[in-house]
Amino acid sequence: MNYYGIMTNYEERMEANLEQYSRPEKAGTFILRLDYRTWGKRMCLFCYFTDEDTGEKIRLACWRNAKEHYAPRKCTAIDFARVPTNSLWRCTLEQDARGNINWVMAEALD
Repeated sequence: MNYYGIMTNYEERMEANLEQYSRPEKAGTFILRLDYRTWGKRMCLFCYFTDEDTGEKIRLACWRNAKEHYAPRKCTAIDFARVPTNSLWRCTLEQDARGNINWVMAEALD
């Protein structure tokens, strides 16, 4: 794990059992707890959350923006590469024209 709590090696990923997290199936606004983060292969950061209401485990991807922050699409002030693990977030997911669910906004609740 690096200084900010992002998993960086295979053993950490296996211990966290990340296979139980899946892509979101519906759009909406949800209260999510950040469980883990890992680096993706293409300049993205995968964030693993648990829905506080349902217990559902979801994986969301955020990409590096012009300010070099890893954040949802419509969010400019947050850098998920530097937020604390176990923090609570109000996250908004929207469905695009192709039916994909995209992470577009996040607001810290802590």
